[in-house]
Amino acid sequence: MQRALQYGSWAVGLWLNVLVISVLLRGSYREYRLVFAYAVTLLLSTVVEIAAPQSLRNRYYWIDEFVLVFLVYCVVISFIDQARRTASRKLIERWWLIGFAAVIVILSVVAHQDPYADRRLTLVSRDLNICAVVFDLVLWSALATSRRPDRRLMLLSGGLGLQLTGAIMGEQLRGLSKSAVGAGTLLEILSGFAGLYIWWRALRPVRAPERSGVTTRRVPRA
Repeated sequence: MQRALQYGSWAVGLWLNVLVISVLLRGSYREYRLVFAYAVTLLLSTVVEIAAPQSLRNRYYWIDEFVLVFLVYCVVISFIDQARRTASRKLIERWWLIGFAAVIVILSVVAHQDPYADRRLTLVSRDLNICAVVFDLVLWSALATSRRPDRRLMLLSGGLGLQLTGAIMGEQLRGLSKSAVGAGTLLEILSGFAGLYIWWRALRPVRAPERSGVTTRRVPRA
């Protein structure tokens, strides 16, 4: 059952990931280059995780995990820079965000001195995801107070926030007890699917409304 869930999640995740990449390649990747980089990296990391032998899968998982976390930070900061253009109040500067993230990384690594490497890396990853969610909340506050809210940007940040929050909650459930491991894993998988689906919906090109074929005819005056 667990293996079927794993392979099923890989299949659905790859399908949604390909949908996001394909819609970005229609032109929006120029505006959202970091989103494109994240989507491509997520696709490649999933393929590597599937193809890797069982003995090396754990090592590849953590390498992929921290590369993706780094890209998530880059995506959120780029979103905040984009939202700054229409925000009605001053936002945190990019360098402050980068500095804050670096401090969180250092504090998390120092604080979690667990003898088990997997447990230590899990806690560091959780802290980084929480920090990314805080950044996403900063972005939402900027979009909520903007003069002209960017609906696409709101959907993109919402999808990312949903994915990160689901990952945090799923990890907490898995840490509660062995009986909650399945529920935590399922929550993380479904929130990841939902985030990719929202991204796909947000990035699809907006169709121009079709013009009616009815033409008006000027009636000559008597």
